[in-house]
Amino acid sequence: MSAKQYLFFLPVLLLFACTKVLHLAETKPANYRIDADAEITEDPAIKEMIQPYKKQLDAEMNKVIGEVALTLSKAKPESTLGNWTADAIQQKCTDYYQQPIDFSIVNYGGLRIPNVRKGSISKGKVFELMPFDNMLVVLHLDGQTLLDFFDHMASNGGWPISRGVTYQIAGEKAKKILVNGKSIDPQKMYKIGMSDYIANGGDRCVFFKDKKRDQLGKLFRDALLEYVEEQTAKQQLLSAAIEGRVTLAE
Repeated sequence: MSAKQYLFFLPVLLLFACTKVLHLAETKPANYRIDADAEITEDPAIKEMIQPYKKQLDAEMNKVIGEVALTLSKAKPESTLGNWTADAIQQKCTDYYQQPIDFSIVNYGGLRIPNVRKGSISKGKVFELMPFDNMLVVLHLDGQTLLDFFDHMASNGGWPISRGVTYQIAGEKAKKILVNGKSIDPQKMYKIGMSDYIANGGDRCVFFKDKKRDQLGKLFRDALLEYVEEQTAKQQLLSAAIEGRVTLAE
């Protein structure tokens, strides 16, 4: 059917759609496998159609927004990329919340690239690091739940955590935990910055699902972008070091 024919019949189709119940044929799910080595012919018409949008998107994503002092790499139990991300999120959560929070965490799997290389960093690289539309929240946790969470992080080999927190991993348990220089008080309430993915029980954090939270109304990724731009405005390079936040017990 041509475009002209479609426009001619559109009022009739709408009339029938409003006055009759249409029964669709039964559908059945099907799985298709695409060979990674398969040769897929590029469609010139499709390429031409998307080219203006691709050009615009590329220009936006390739925009340099900061400078990295040294290559930031992802690793366990502690890493420069993990420390940098957790510290950035801690700062931005504090800014948005407008009051102190105890610390911030990032799940290890949430960092989607192995490193951010020394040199210029583009907006697109931050999208690669955090491609998901996760929101930032401040979760309220009692001391006992927080102790359980440290054990959970330890059982996963360690997650990125912001400055001021240290602990050791012994087997699959967390030992010698200090939050801003103090041991965790089981009777105290703590405020932790994190993504809503974790707060909603993601990465097996089901013990968080019923806990009180404050929505910050900001995407995790947008917070990182803001942080980079703010550091650049101050003429500061992006950097991080291994500080002994998470260590393996001897």
